[in-house]
Amino acid sequence: MSFYMIAGVSSVFALIGISLLYSAWSCGGAQPLRAWSGWGFIVLSALSWSSIVGVEFGVSIATLIVMLGVFALLALKVDWPSGPRPVEKQRSGAAESQALRLLWLRGFLRFMAAFLLPTVSGLTAGLLFFGFTDFSDTTRLVGGAFLSVTVWTLAMVWCCADKKLLRPSTGLLAFSAVSGLLLAFALPASAA
Repeated sequence: MSFYMIAGVSSVFALIGISLLYSAWSCGGAQPLRAWSGWGFIVLSALSWSSIVGVEFGVSIATLIVMLGVFALLALKVDWPSGPRPVEKQRSGAAESQALRLLWLRGFLRFMAAFLLPTVSGLTAGLLFFGFTDFSDTTRLVGGAFLSVTVWTLAMVWCCADKKLLRPSTGLLAFSAVSGLLLAFALPASAA
């Protein structure tokens, strides 16, 4: 098969994966088969791209196609949230300012949880991979970087998608603490 044929098929795999995931998530009930097959098509797209341009470029191109496909899907759907729901006006000005302050604080905490905790979790996962594997230095570096970006992205999505801020914050904080302890105590012992 030619380069353009495999590239076209790989892009179609990514778009099929996006549409399957979107249809699974937009349905009211659980659709695990549709969701898993959507993820499978996205992985198949990355594998197909990797077969023609190499792993380091194939995964990047497949990820870029998924991002552009999701952006196009959201732009064409034109179902953007219009903002917060209207709230009834309260009679007291003090209660309204207190509610606004609480809303800003919650938004700030969600931003910090979606920014700092996934970053720390991704970096520690990459450092653990680099420190504890016995591959060559190049493989450890590329694998650690890939794992860092993957964990960071998944953790950020989890923080933004979960309605309860405490669940992802607790999970990522525990992951980062355990990873940090492993790095602090086990890595110097293995280096000696």
